[in-house]
Amino acid sequence: MHNLKAGLRSLRAGAGHARRQYGTFRRHERLRRERDAAYAAYSGRSPKCLHLGAELFSLPNWFNTDLDPRGEGIYYLDATRPFPFPSSSFDFIFSEHMIEHISFVEGLKLLAECRRILRPGGVVRAATPNLRTILALIADSDGNEAYLRWAVQEFNLPKAPFPKAPGVINNFFRAWGHQFIYDPEVLRNAMEQAGFGEIVQCEVGASRHLLLQGLERHGQRWTEWINKFETMVFEGTVPGTVDPTASTQTELAGKV
Repeated sequence: MHNLKAGLRSLRAGAGHARRQYGTFRRHERLRRERDAAYAAYSGRSPKCLHLGAELFSLPNWFNTDLDPRGEGIYYLDATRPFPFPSSSFDFIFSEHMIEHISFVEGLKLLAECRRILRPGGVVRAATPNLRTILALIADSDGNEAYLRWAVQEFNLPKAPFPKAPGVINNFFRAWGHQFIYDPEVLRNAMEQAGFGEIVQCEVGASRHLLLQGLERHGQRWTEWINKFETMVFEGTVPGTVDPTASTQTELAGKV
């Protein structure tokens, strides 16, 4: 009797899991159809700009995507899988506080896919936490007291008599689903390995490309000074000759 009851519980649990899996599959199929239809309508635009990991921050005139789309004009995309877009089809790609949420290997594949779908002269912009800044908290707690005090209060971390920095660093690595935190050298090397050139580090909100200026929204979730403290930004360019027509359109689009 005991074995029978255990078997029935196992069957019910398996059936429940199968129903949830099927429900997820059906939802993703619907979201894929919506995304593909939206991209078909968007694909005639110039320039074409892809936003990865949009969360709730939809950028005007960009094709906004997220793993769990919840906002208007944001479409389903699993960035750990090959992108459903043709090669050399976008001019700009932007991601903010997203690449650290997937594994290092997945991050390399993501950058390679960005390289594939960008046209010659196209640019990827990645904003992500800076590992060196976070680790420096342990060595320079006095100089970063304002950030430490904010983090301890915001996330209910260990308070006095415990020092703030160890709790803040541990929380940063474990919270929000972080999987791999980059430092500047690792991110630069990863972009180089993906095939990008002209790799430059930028300030938050700053870029030599008009369409990449003022994009970061992470500061709206916390505060702008928190975002600037945590975040590094790198841009990489696909080698090759830029289409002068596309370049002119890019400049004009940035002024609209």
